[in-house]
Amino acid sequence: MNATHYCATARINLSRLAAFVFLMALCVTASRWPHTQPVVGHLLGFMGWLLVGIGVMGRIWAGSYICGCKNVKLMTDGPYSLCRNPLYLFSFIGGLGAMLVTQTLLFPAVFALVFLGYYRPVMRSEENTLLDIHGNSFESYQKDVPLFWPQRIRFKEPEHYSMSAKQFRRTVRAPAARPPAGAAGSAGRRETAPG
Repeated sequence: MNATHYCATARINLSRLAAFVFLMALCVTASRWPHTQPVVGHLLGFMGWLLVGIGVMGRIWAGSYICGCKNVKLMTDGPYSLCRNPLYLFSFIGGLGAMLVTQTLLFPAVFALVFLGYYRPVMRSEENTLLDIHGNSFESYQKDVPLFWPQRIRFKEPEHYSMSAKQFRRTVRAPAARPPAGAAGSAGRRETAPG
């Protein structure tokens, strides 16, 4: 197992652990909004589900562009023309939405701090890899497109693009359905999780 694969596996497992901790905390807490301000609770829940939907659809959209060519081809079209890390952006939007569904403000705030504090260095590290692979092309892309937050809309997309159907299926398949690294049947096969 190489260092990059180990780091990706550790990151995925740490993310799953954080999700588990959030779920356990949710089990022992309750929102006051439904009792004191039901309209606020409903609005938080509605906004949360809306953001979850945007996050899921955005990850599918970004995954369809990158599947089968991650670290092979520098992707600068579609969602990658808006920001350099659309998979992380849409994960953040969906995760923030999931936290708003709890109808609390504490969970979304903690999630935002933890996510951005953890994934910002991950994004920078991944950029070093892309810089090594793509050189000047990536430097030019860095100058034109923001890291995470879309700041200006310079959306561009090709008329047609090709993708790997097998990789796309892996991209949209539920992460929980993926066998853990080292599980029977996955030995010698490297699964690259987008993102």
